[in-house]
Amino acid sequence: MNPGLNKIALLASADLSQAEVALQRIPNDLPGLTFSQSVIDQVKSGRYKLCEVLDNGEQIGFTVFFIDEQEGFREFVSVATKCFPNKILRYDLENLFIELARRHECVSMRLHTLRHGLVNTALQNGWHCAEIILRKPVTAPSDHGKE
Repeated sequence: MNPGLNKIALLASADLSQAEVALQRIPNDLPGLTFSQSVIDQVKSGRYKLCEVLDNGEQIGFTVFFIDEQEGFREFVSVATKCFPNKILRYDLENLFIELARRHECVSMRLHTLRHGLVNTALQNGWHCAEIILRKPVTAPSDHGKE
């Protein structure tokens, strides 16, 4: 455990009106801090939960999660975590995610990330790779053969 971990807190938006207010506090002009429109839509619909990340009471970023209910079990799913520029997320959020997962009676956690370094760290700390998703753009079908 990192020595300063207890300084990090998650302020959850308990209802949709709070989520709307929290979404308005996300600066949309800072690179790397904005969420995709699909994530924002899921927060507004109530499917995803938005939490503000606080360090000693100072807002340093946001995290989005949801609870995936499958056949007989619940899984905590971290969708995205964004940090303000120059506010390095110095502490590991895993223990806070574990706390949230337990609070929601989840049996496991799932993490979505594009950061290879985070994947390597997670694998060294008891996580395992459950799925690899590859994406490739495709072009629209050509119109050849039409006259």
